[in-house]
Amino acid sequence: MTSILVVAERYWPDGGGGELATHLVVGVLKKGFNVTVVTGTENPSRVPGVEYVYEPLLSRREKPALWLSIPRLASAQGFRGLLSESDVVYVPRFAFPIIPYAKRMKKKVVVHLHGYIPISYTATVLAPYEKHKHRITRDDIELECMKGLKHCLGVNLLWWLPRLARRWISQADKVVCVSRRQAEIITGQAPELKGKVEVIYNPLPPELVNTEPRKDLNSVPTFLYVGGDSYVKGFHILLQALNKLGKQGFKARFILTNKYSHQSLEILKKLSEKHSSLNIQLLGRVKYSKLKELHRKMWVLLFPSIWEETFGYAVLEASLSAMIIIASAVGGVPELLGGTIAQQYMVSPGSADDIIKRITEICSLGVNEIRVLGYKLRNEVLQRLDPNGIEKRIFEIFGKH
Repeated sequence: MTSILVVAERYWPDGGGGELATHLVVGVLKKGFNVTVVTGTENPSRVPGVEYVYEPLLSRREKPALWLSIPRLASAQGFRGLLSESDVVYVPRFAFPIIPYAKRMKKKVVVHLHGYIPISYTATVLAPYEKHKHRITRDDIELECMKGLKHCLGVNLLWWLPRLARRWISQADKVVCVSRRQAEIITGQAPELKGKVEVIYNPLPPELVNTEPRKDLNSVPTFLYVGGDSYVKGFHILLQALNKLGKQGFKARFILTNKYSHQSLEILKKLSEKHSSLNIQLLGRVKYSKLKELHRKMWVLLFPSIWEETFGYAVLEASLSAMIIIASAVGGVPELLGGTIAQQYMVSPGSADDIIKRITEICSLGVNEIRVLGYKLRNEVLQRLDPNGIEKRIFEIFGKH
Protein backbone atom coordinates (compact mmCIF):
# COMPACT_ATOMS: atom_id res chain seq x y z
CA MET A 1 0.00 0.00 0.00
CA THR A 2 1.26 3.46 -0.90
CA SER A 3 2.69 5.39 2.07
CA ILE A 4 2.17 9.13 2.44
CA LEU A 5 4.29 11.38 4.66
CA VAL A 6 2.51 14.60 5.63
CA VAL A 7 4.83 17.44 6.70
CA ALA A 8 2.69 20.14 8.34
CA GLU A 9 4.04 22.66 10.83
CA ARG A 10 0.48 23.30 12.06
CA TYR A 11 -2.37 20.82 12.34
CA TRP A 12 -5.99 21.05 13.40
CA PRO A 13 -7.25 22.32 15.84
CA ASP A 14 -4.22 24.62 15.76
CA GLY A 15 -4.94 27.15 13.03
CA GLY A 16 -7.96 27.77 10.83
CA GLY A 17 -9.57 26.62 7.60
CA GLY A 18 -6.36 25.40 5.97
CA GLU A 19 -5.51 23.21 8.95
CA LEU A 20 -9.06 21.85 9.10
CA ALA A 21 -8.79 21.01 5.40
CA THR A 22 -5.51 19.14 6.03
CA HIS A 23 -7.17 17.12 8.80
CA LEU A 24 -10.08 16.23 6.52
CA VAL A 25 -7.75 15.32 3.63
CA VAL A 26 -5.79 13.04 5.98
CA GLY A 27 -9.10 11.38 6.92
CA VAL A 28 -9.81 10.74 3.25
CA LEU A 29 -6.29 9.46 2.53
CA LYS A 30 -6.43 6.99 5.41
CA LYS A 31 -9.13 5.08 3.51
CA GLY A 32 -6.64 4.00 0.87
CA PHE A 33 -3.08 4.78 2.02
CA ASN A 34 -0.71 4.40 4.96
CA VAL A 35 -0.40 7.90 6.40
CA THR A 36 2.12 9.45 8.79
CA VAL A 37 1.85 13.09 9.91
CA VAL A 38 4.93 14.99 11.13
CA THR A 39 3.81 18.24 12.75
CA GLY A 40 4.83 21.09 15.05
CA THR A 41 1.44 20.93 16.80
CA GLU A 42 1.81 19.08 20.10
CA ASN A 43 -1.80 17.93 20.51
CA PRO A 44 -3.34 17.46 17.08
CA SER A 45 -6.79 16.05 16.42
CA ARG A 46 -6.09 12.48 15.40
CA VAL A 47 -7.53 10.40 12.59
CA PRO A 48 -7.73 6.78 13.83
CA GLY A 49 -5.08 4.62 12.21
CA VAL A 50 -2.82 7.56 11.30
CA GLU A 51 0.59 7.89 12.99
CA TYR A 52 1.35 11.36 14.36
CA VAL A 53 4.90 12.46 15.13
CA TYR A 54 5.56 15.69 17.03
CA GLU A 55 8.58 17.55 15.69
CA PRO A 56 9.77 20.66 17.61
CA LEU A 57 11.72 21.89 14.58
CA LEU A 58 8.36 22.48 12.87
CA SER A 59 6.94 24.47 15.78
CA ARG A 60 8.26 27.86 14.59
CA ARG A 61 5.43 30.00 13.21
CA GLU A 62 7.46 32.63 11.35
CA LYS A 63 8.26 31.46 7.81
CA PRO A 64 11.98 32.47 7.83
CA ALA A 65 12.59 30.63 11.13
CA LEU A 66 10.62 27.61 9.94
CA TRP A 67 12.47 27.45 6.65
CA LEU A 68 15.85 27.71 8.37
CA SER A 69 14.88 24.80 10.65
CA ILE A 70 13.91 22.40 7.89
CA PRO A 71 17.48 21.51 6.72
CA ARG A 72 18.15 20.35 10.31
CA LEU A 73 14.96 18.30 10.18
CA ALA A 74 15.92 16.78 6.82
CA SER A 75 19.30 15.69 8.21
CA ALA A 76 17.79 14.07 11.34
CA GLN A 77 18.05 10.28 11.22
CA GLY A 78 14.48 9.65 12.38
CA PHE A 79 12.93 11.96 9.81
CA ARG A 80 15.13 10.64 7.01
CA GLY A 81 13.87 7.18 7.85
CA LEU A 82 10.27 8.31 7.53
CA LEU A 83 11.10 10.07 4.26
CA SER A 84 12.84 7.03 2.76
CA GLU A 85 9.90 4.75 3.66
CA SER A 86 7.30 7.02 2.05
CA ASP A 87 6.12 7.02 -1.55
CA VAL A 88 4.48 10.46 -1.51
CA VAL A 89 5.36 13.58 0.48
CA TYR A 90 2.41 15.91 1.13
CA VAL A 91 3.12 19.55 2.02
CA PRO A 92 -0.20 21.20 2.96
CA ARG A 93 1.18 24.40 4.44
CA PHE A 94 4.57 26.21 4.31
CA ALA A 95 7.22 23.50 4.81
CA PHE A 96 8.41 23.95 1.23
CA PRO A 97 12.19 23.55 1.83
CA ILE A 98 11.53 19.83 2.35
CA ILE A 99 10.61 19.48 -1.33
CA PRO A 100 14.19 19.36 -2.78
CA TYR A 101 15.17 16.69 -0.22
CA ALA A 102 12.13 14.60 -1.16
CA LYS A 103 12.83 14.94 -4.88
CA ARG A 104 16.46 13.88 -4.42
CA MET A 105 15.07 10.68 -2.90
CA LYS A 106 12.78 10.36 -5.95
CA LYS A 107 9.55 10.84 -3.99
CA LYS A 108 6.35 12.18 -5.48
CA VAL A 109 5.53 15.55 -3.90
CA VAL A 110 2.08 17.11 -3.59
CA VAL A 111 1.77 20.72 -2.40
CA HIS A 112 -1.62 22.00 -1.21
CA LEU A 113 -2.07 25.78 -1.36
CA HIS A 114 -4.69 27.39 0.88
CA GLY A 115 -3.47 30.91 0.18
CA TYR A 116 -1.30 32.81 -2.29
CA ILE A 117 2.16 32.21 -0.83
CA PRO A 118 3.85 31.70 -4.25
CA ILE A 119 2.98 35.30 -5.18
CA SER A 120 2.33 37.17 -1.91
CA TYR A 121 4.30 37.68 1.32
CA THR A 122 1.04 37.72 3.29
CA ALA A 123 -0.43 34.87 1.18
CA THR A 124 -3.26 37.35 0.50
CA VAL A 125 -4.46 39.02 -2.69
CA LEU A 126 -6.94 41.87 -2.29
CA ALA A 127 -10.14 41.84 -4.33
CA PRO A 128 -10.73 42.32 -7.11
CA TYR A 129 -7.49 40.77 -8.34
CA GLU A 130 -7.76 42.59 -11.66
CA LYS A 131 -7.27 45.92 -9.86
CA HIS A 132 -4.50 44.67 -7.58
CA LYS A 133 -2.48 42.28 -9.75
CA HIS A 134 0.24 44.86 -10.45
CA ARG A 135 0.57 45.99 -6.82
CA ILE A 136 0.53 42.76 -4.79
CA THR A 137 3.87 43.51 -3.11
CA ARG A 138 2.78 47.07 -2.30
CA ASP A 139 -0.46 45.70 -0.81
CA ASP A 140 1.57 43.23 1.27
CA ILE A 141 3.65 46.06 2.71
CA GLU A 142 0.57 48.15 3.54
CA LEU A 143 -1.23 45.20 5.16
CA GLU A 144 1.76 44.27 7.31
CA CYS A 145 2.44 47.86 8.34
CA MET A 146 -1.14 48.07 9.66
CA LYS A 147 -0.11 45.47 12.25
CA GLY A 148 2.74 47.52 13.73
CA LEU A 149 6.40 48.43 13.42
CA LYS A 150 7.79 44.88 13.79
CA HIS A 151 5.64 43.56 10.95
CA CYS A 152 6.40 46.63 8.83
CA LEU A 153 10.14 46.13 9.18
CA GLY A 154 9.77 42.42 8.44
CA VAL A 155 7.92 42.83 5.16
CA ASN A 156 10.25 45.60 3.96
CA LEU A 157 13.22 43.30 4.53
CA LEU A 158 11.66 40.03 3.34
CA TRP A 159 9.09 40.99 0.68
CA TRP A 160 10.93 38.69 -1.76
CA LEU A 161 10.17 35.47 0.17
CA PRO A 162 7.39 34.40 -2.25
CA ARG A 163 10.01 34.07 -4.98
CA LEU A 164 11.88 31.57 -2.84
CA ALA A 165 8.66 29.69 -2.05
CA ARG A 166 7.80 29.57 -5.74
CA ARG A 167 11.20 28.07 -6.57
CA TRP A 168 10.59 25.21 -4.14
CA ILE A 169 6.95 24.72 -5.11
CA SER A 170 7.86 24.51 -8.81
CA GLN A 171 9.76 21.28 -8.01
CA ALA A 172 6.59 19.53 -6.79
CA ASP A 173 4.78 17.02 -8.98
CA LYS A 174 1.32 18.37 -8.22
CA VAL A 175 0.12 21.69 -6.79
CA VAL A 176 -3.45 21.59 -5.46
CA CYS A 177 -5.51 24.77 -5.49
CA VAL A 178 -8.85 24.85 -3.68
CA SER A 179 -10.81 26.94 -6.19
CA ARG A 180 -10.66 27.80 -9.86
CA ARG A 181 -10.29 31.46 -8.97
CA GLN A 182 -7.23 30.77 -6.79
CA ALA A 183 -5.66 28.68 -9.57
CA GLU A 184 -6.33 31.42 -12.12
CA ILE A 185 -4.67 34.09 -9.95
CA ILE A 186 -1.63 31.99 -9.01
CA THR A 187 -0.91 30.74 -12.53
CA GLY A 188 -1.43 34.25 -13.87
CA GLN A 189 1.46 35.43 -11.69
CA ALA A 190 3.47 32.17 -11.74
CA PRO A 191 2.91 30.61 -15.19
CA GLU A 192 5.59 27.97 -14.55
CA LEU A 193 3.11 26.26 -12.21
CA LYS A 194 0.31 25.98 -14.76
CA GLY A 195 1.12 22.40 -15.84
CA LYS A 196 1.23 21.20 -12.24
CA VAL A 197 -1.90 22.84 -10.81
CA GLU A 198 -5.01 20.79 -10.06
CA VAL A 199 -8.20 22.27 -8.63
CA ILE A 200 -9.88 20.25 -5.89
CA TYR A 201 -12.40 21.77 -3.49
CA ASN A 202 -11.67 21.14 0.17
CA PRO A 203 -13.38 18.10 1.71
CA LEU A 204 -16.67 18.70 3.48
CA PRO A 205 -16.76 18.03 7.25
CA PRO A 206 -18.51 14.61 7.51
CA GLU A 207 -20.44 15.56 10.66
CA LEU A 208 -22.05 18.45 8.78
CA VAL A 209 -22.80 16.37 5.69
CA ASN A 210 -24.18 13.28 7.40
CA THR A 211 -26.29 14.95 10.10
CA GLU A 212 -29.35 17.07 9.34
CA PRO A 213 -28.84 20.37 11.19
CA ARG A 214 -31.32 21.39 13.86
CA LYS A 215 -32.36 25.05 13.76
CA ASP A 216 -33.46 26.87 16.91
CA LEU A 217 -34.26 30.33 15.59
CA ASN A 218 -35.42 33.31 17.62
CA SER A 219 -37.91 35.82 16.22
CA VAL A 220 -35.22 38.50 16.54
CA PRO A 221 -33.04 38.53 13.37
CA THR A 222 -29.65 37.16 14.44
CA PHE A 223 -26.45 37.58 12.44
CA LEU A 224 -23.06 35.90 12.93
CA TYR A 225 -19.67 37.39 12.01
CA VAL A 226 -16.55 35.25 12.55
CA GLY A 227 -13.73 37.34 11.06
CA GLY A 228 -12.43 39.12 14.16
CA ASP A 229 -11.03 42.60 13.59
CA SER A 230 -9.10 41.51 10.51
CA TYR A 231 -8.94 44.17 7.83
CA VAL A 232 -9.00 41.63 4.99
CA LYS A 233 -12.01 39.88 6.54
CA GLY A 234 -13.87 43.19 6.22
CA PHE A 235 -14.22 44.23 9.86
CA HIS A 236 -14.12 47.90 8.88
CA ILE A 237 -16.93 47.27 6.38
CA LEU A 238 -18.99 45.58 9.08
CA LEU A 239 -18.51 48.61 11.36
CA GLN A 240 -19.70 50.96 8.61
CA ALA A 241 -22.79 48.81 8.05
CA LEU A 242 -23.60 48.57 11.76
CA ASN A 243 -23.24 52.32 12.24
CA LYS A 244 -25.62 53.08 9.37
CA LEU A 245 -28.11 50.46 10.56
CA GLY A 246 -27.96 51.94 14.05
CA LYS A 247 -28.74 55.42 12.72
CA GLN A 248 -31.84 53.93 11.08
CA GLY A 249 -32.96 52.43 14.40
CA PHE A 250 -32.62 48.94 12.98
CA LYS A 251 -33.31 46.18 15.53
CA ALA A 252 -31.30 42.96 15.33
CA ARG A 253 -28.77 40.84 17.19
CA PHE A 254 -25.17 40.61 15.97
CA ILE A 255 -22.85 37.91 17.35
CA LEU A 256 -19.13 38.51 16.80
CA THR A 257 -16.46 35.86 17.33
CA ASN A 258 -12.67 35.63 16.97
CA LYS A 259 -9.88 38.01 18.09
CA TYR A 260 -10.26 41.76 18.66
CA SER A 261 -7.67 44.30 19.76
CA HIS A 262 -8.28 46.66 22.67
CA GLN A 263 -8.90 49.47 20.18
CA SER A 264 -11.49 47.39 18.30
CA LEU A 265 -13.22 46.48 21.55
CA GLU A 266 -13.52 50.17 22.43
CA ILE A 267 -15.01 50.93 19.01
CA LEU A 268 -17.60 48.17 19.42
CA LYS A 269 -18.43 49.37 22.93
CA LYS A 270 -19.03 52.93 21.74
CA LEU A 271 -21.08 51.66 18.81
CA SER A 272 -23.34 49.69 21.17
CA GLU A 273 -23.76 52.66 23.49
CA LYS A 274 -24.55 54.98 20.58
CA HIS A 275 -27.13 52.69 18.96
CA SER A 276 -29.22 50.91 21.60
CA SER A 277 -31.34 49.20 18.93
CA LEU A 278 -28.34 47.08 17.94
CA ASN A 279 -27.71 44.12 20.24
CA ILE A 280 -23.99 43.50 19.65
CA GLN A 281 -22.59 40.50 21.52
CA LEU A 282 -18.85 39.87 21.45
CA LEU A 283 -17.87 36.26 22.21
CA GLY A 284 -14.19 36.38 21.18
CA ARG A 285 -12.41 33.14 20.31
CA VAL A 286 -14.74 30.14 20.62
CA LYS A 287 -14.05 26.44 20.25
CA TYR A 288 -15.13 24.71 17.06
CA SER A 289 -17.81 22.78 18.97
CA LYS A 290 -19.21 26.06 20.36
CA LEU A 291 -19.28 27.58 16.88
CA LYS A 292 -21.37 24.67 15.61
CA GLU A 293 -23.81 25.25 18.48
CA LEU A 294 -24.05 28.93 17.52
CA HIS A 295 -24.94 27.95 13.96
CA ARG A 296 -28.20 26.44 15.22
CA LYS A 297 -29.43 29.85 16.45
CA MET A 298 -28.19 32.04 13.61
CA TRP A 299 -30.29 33.42 10.78
CA VAL A 300 -27.40 34.66 8.66
CA LEU A 301 -23.61 34.57 8.31
CA LEU A 302 -22.09 37.95 7.46
CA PHE A 303 -18.96 37.48 5.35
CA PRO A 304 -17.75 40.92 4.15
CA SER A 305 -14.28 39.77 3.08
CA ILE A 306 -12.22 42.05 0.83
CA TRP A 307 -9.58 39.54 -0.30
CA GLU A 308 -9.71 36.79 -2.91
CA GLU A 309 -10.73 34.04 -0.49
CA THR A 310 -9.30 30.79 -1.76
CA PHE A 311 -12.22 28.69 -0.48
CA GLY A 312 -14.13 30.04 2.51
CA TYR A 313 -14.72 27.30 5.09
CA ALA A 314 -16.79 29.70 7.19
CA VAL A 315 -19.19 30.05 4.25
CA LEU A 316 -19.27 26.29 3.64
CA GLU A 317 -19.90 25.39 7.28
CA ALA A 318 -22.64 27.99 7.66
CA SER A 319 -24.41 26.86 4.51
CA LEU A 320 -24.27 23.20 5.59
CA SER A 321 -25.73 24.36 8.92
CA ALA A 322 -28.74 25.79 7.04
CA MET A 323 -27.81 29.45 7.48
CA ILE A 324 -28.38 32.11 4.86
CA ILE A 325 -25.15 33.75 3.69
CA ILE A 326 -24.50 37.42 2.95
CA ALA A 327 -21.04 37.19 1.40
CA SER A 328 -18.70 39.26 -0.72
CA ALA A 329 -18.34 37.93 -4.27
CA VAL A 330 -14.61 37.24 -3.84
CA GLY A 331 -12.27 34.37 -4.65
CA GLY A 332 -13.82 30.92 -4.49
CA VAL A 333 -17.03 32.08 -2.77
CA PRO A 334 -19.03 32.41 -6.02
CA GLU A 335 -17.96 28.85 -6.88
CA LEU A 336 -19.54 27.65 -3.62
CA LEU A 337 -22.69 29.76 -3.78
CA GLY A 338 -23.23 30.52 -7.47
CA GLY A 339 -26.49 29.05 -8.73
CA THR A 340 -27.89 28.72 -5.19
CA ILE A 341 -30.42 30.91 -3.39
CA ALA A 342 -27.46 32.62 -1.67
CA GLN A 343 -26.32 34.11 -4.98
CA GLN A 344 -28.99 36.80 -4.69
CA TYR A 345 -27.52 37.89 -1.34
CA MET A 346 -23.91 38.25 -2.54
CA VAL A 347 -22.40 41.74 -2.34
CA SER A 348 -19.61 43.72 -3.93
CA PRO A 349 -16.42 43.63 -1.81
CA GLY A 350 -16.07 46.77 0.27
CA SER A 351 -19.71 47.86 -0.05
CA ALA A 352 -21.39 48.49 3.32
CA ASP A 353 -24.48 49.74 1.48
CA ASP A 354 -24.85 46.40 -0.31
CA ILE A 355 -24.67 44.59 3.03
CA ILE A 356 -27.31 46.88 4.55
CA LYS A 357 -29.60 46.24 1.58
CA ARG A 358 -29.27 42.46 1.92
CA ILE A 359 -29.76 42.57 5.70
CA THR A 360 -32.93 44.62 5.23
CA GLU A 361 -34.25 42.18 2.62
CA ILE A 362 -33.68 39.19 4.86
CA CYS A 363 -35.23 40.85 7.89
CA SER A 364 -38.46 41.33 5.92
CA LEU A 365 -38.86 37.54 6.00
CA GLY A 366 -40.41 35.51 8.79
CA VAL A 367 -38.68 32.86 10.88
CA ASN A 368 -40.26 29.99 8.96
CA GLU A 369 -39.18 31.48 5.63
CA ILE A 370 -35.61 31.83 6.95
CA ARG A 371 -35.63 28.21 8.06
CA VAL A 372 -36.90 26.98 4.67
CA LEU A 373 -34.33 29.05 2.77
CA GLY A 374 -31.54 27.76 5.02
CA TYR A 375 -32.36 24.11 4.35
CA LYS A 376 -32.75 24.83 0.65
CA LEU A 377 -29.27 26.39 0.56
CA ARG A 378 -27.79 23.40 2.38
CA ASN A 379 -29.20 20.98 -0.20
CA GLU A 380 -28.05 23.13 -3.11
CA VAL A 381 -24.49 23.36 -1.78
CA LEU A 382 -24.32 19.59 -1.22
CA GLN A 383 -25.46 18.95 -4.77
CA ARG A 384 -22.98 21.49 -6.08
CA LEU A 385 -19.89 20.21 -4.28
CA ASP A 386 -20.46 16.42 -4.40
CA PRO A 387 -18.45 15.05 -1.42
CA ASN A 388 -17.84 11.71 -3.16
CA GLY A 389 -16.44 13.45 -6.22
CA ILE A 390 -14.01 15.45 -4.05
CA GLU A 391 -12.74 12.26 -2.39
CA LYS A 392 -12.26 10.60 -5.78
CA ARG A 393 -10.16 13.52 -7.01
CA ILE A 394 -7.99 13.40 -3.88
CA PHE A 395 -7.29 9.72 -4.48
CA GLU A 396 -6.37 10.44 -8.10
CA ILE A 397 -3.84 13.12 -7.09
CA PHE A 398 -2.12 10.95 -4.49
CA GLY A 399 -1.97 7.76 -6.58
CA LYS A 400 1.44 6.30 -7.35
CA HIS A 401 3.42 7.54 -10.37
